[in-house]
Amino acid sequence: MDCGSLADIDDEYEKLVIGMNPPRVTVDNNSSRRATLVKVDSANKNGSLLEVVQALIDLNLTVSRAYITSDGDWFMDVFHVVDQDGNKLYNNEVIDRIQQAQNMR
Repeated sequence: MDCGSLADIDDEYEKLVIGMNPPRVTVDNNSSRRATLVKVDSANKNGSLLEVVQALIDLNLTVSRAYITSDGDWFMDVFHVVDQDGNKLYNNEVIDRIQQAQNMR
């Protein structure tokens, strides 16, 4: 009976952890006067940061500041984001797309 390699087991464990703790994306318009804060909290996996940044770029948003924190297994990213005119985000469609972007990838 072939049980698979150790890498396969690690891969399945990572999928389980991510499935039990899906990424959480929150949009905060109250903490900063100048920008909207986009907070991403998730299990760390290859490409996660790139996915978040790509979603913001796809929405034509500008990241004016970012804080990336990780303990190796989990990460918390906070992006200070503004629209093309340098304003905070108030368009509910854009805010909804940001909150859904990490979950769809």
